[in-house]
Amino acid sequence: MLAIRMDTMLAEIGPSTRPDRIFNIAEGIFVRADPGSVAVIEGEAHTSYRELNERSASIAGQLREAMGGDLSAQRIGLQCRDGAAYIALALGILRAGACFVPIAPELAPSERELLASTIGLDFLLSAKSEAAGKIGFDLAALRRGSRPEWEGSLAALHPAFIRFSSGTTGRSKGVVLSHDTLRERVEAANGGLEIGPGDRVLWVLAMSHHFAVSIILYLWHGATVVLPKSHLAGDILEAAVSHRATVLYAAPFHYELLAGHAGQTRWPALRLAVSTTMALALETGAAFDRAFGVYPSQALGIIEVGLPCLNVPDARSKPASIGPVQPAFAFELRNPQGQAAEPGEQGELFLKGPGMFDAYIEPWQERAAATGEGWFSTGDIARADGDGCLYLVGRSKSVISVGGMKFFPEEVEAVLCQHPLIAEARVFSRPHPTFGMVPAAELVAVEGGSVPTAREITAFCRKQIARHKIPVEISFVAGLARTPSGKIKRIYPG
Repeated sequence: MLAIRMDTMLAEIGPSTRPDRIFNIAEGIFVRADPGSVAVIEGEAHTSYRELNERSASIAGQLREAMGGDLSAQRIGLQCRDGAAYIALALGILRAGACFVPIAPELAPSERELLASTIGLDFLLSAKSEAAGKIGFDLAALRRGSRPEWEGSLAALHPAFIRFSSGTTGRSKGVVLSHDTLRERVEAANGGLEIGPGDRVLWVLAMSHHFAVSIILYLWHGATVVLPKSHLAGDILEAAVSHRATVLYAAPFHYELLAGHAGQTRWPALRLAVSTTMALALETGAAFDRAFGVYPSQALGIIEVGLPCLNVPDARSKPASIGPVQPAFAFELRNPQGQAAEPGEQGELFLKGPGMFDAYIEPWQERAAATGEGWFSTGDIARADGDGCLYLVGRSKSVISVGGMKFFPEEVEAVLCQHPLIAEARVFSRPHPTFGMVPAAELVAVEGGSVPTAREITAFCRKQIARHKIPVEISFVAGLARTPSGKIKRIYPG
C-alpha cells in the first residue's frame, strides 16, 4: 500500500478547470454560487463559497498530480469526521474527476474491507489535520488484483458517487450516480424543499450516510450548511438559534431529542422541518410542533430515486402521510399481480422521475435493466387518499434504521452464523423510544453444543460489524419460522 501525505495550502492554489467540457456537479456549484456568501458554519468558523471553492480546487489539483492526471472512474473512499473539511474533501474528489465513495467511520475493519473489494476501491483518503488555511490528509493506494469486468461500463457513465443502499451485504447492491444524475436529482428534490440562498440548513445527519441529495443539494442552491458542536439537543438548539437556521432535515431520533429538550427555547427562523429515514411517531411530531411552531414534514428518501415524496402542504393535517409525490415524479400502486390497484386499495409503490440511479455495482446492472419502463419498485406497500397523499402501510423490505443509520438484517445474520455455537439466526427490529428501532435476534444453537451468553455474542459481533448493528436483544429458540418455500420468515419493521 502506497501512502502519500498532503497538506493543502489553500492560498497558493486557485480554482481548477477540467480540461474537457463534461459536466462536473462540484464545479457547477461554484459557477452558480455567490462567492462572498457563507457556505458552511462550523462553530465560530464561517467558510465562504469562495474559500470552499479554493479548498476543493486545491485538493482536486493535488489528487490529479498524485495519481497521474486522469481519474475518470477511479474510486476514492473518504474516511473523515463530519465537518467543513469533509465537505471540502468530498468536493475535491468530485472536481478531480474521480468517483466519491463515502466510508462510514463506524464500520468494522472487515466491513470496510468488504466494501473496498466489492467496488474495487482504488484509493482511500483519510483526513489527518485541520488548521487555518490548510487541510492535511493521507492518500493510500489500494493494491488489487484483476480489474472489475464492469469498470469500462462504469467509466462510460461519468460516475460521481457510489454508496451502498443500506449495508454491504444482504440485498444491498451499491448504487452509482453520475454527475448528470446528481444534478437532475437535486433539482427535482428541491421542488418541495425550495431551498435557496437565504436558507441556513441545520445539519445533524451522518455525512457518510447522507450527502448526495442533501449537502450537494444545499450547496447547489446556494444555501448555508450549519454544523452544531455536537448532536446533543442543547448544542443543536444553540446552533439553530445563534445562526438563525431556517431548515432542519433530520431523523425521528433527532426530533425526539429536540422535542424533549425544548423548554423555553424559541426557534423563530425555522420555516421547514423534514423527517426522513423512517416513520415519525405522531406524538413526537406534535410535541415538536408545540415547542417550535412547525410540524415536521414526513418524507420518503430512497438512494436509488432521491427524494420523491415530501409532505409539505399537509404536514399538520395529515401527519402520518409522506405526502404527494414531488412535482417531477409520478407514482403507481400495483397489486400482487402487477396490475394497477383499485382506488382506495393498497399496493406496492412504484416511482418514476428524474435523477434515478445509473447502475448497481454488484452484480452490475444498469438503470434500464433494473427498472421496468423507467418505473422503480420501492418494495414499500402504500395507499393513496383522494388528494394523492401517500401513506406507507407496510414494507416488503427488511431494512433496519437505528438513529438514521440503515442496514440489512442479512449482514448481521451472516456474522452471527459464523459463531461456532450458532446454527441459524434471524435479525429484526424492535421499537425504541429514542433511536426509533434497534436490532434484535433469535438464534438457534448448534445441536449438542453449549449456549453462548449474550455478552459473548456481543463481543463476537463487535469485532466484525459496526456497533449500531449489534443486536441489543438476544434470545435462543428451538427453530425459526419459515415460509412455504423454506426461507426464513421475516419480521418487518413498522
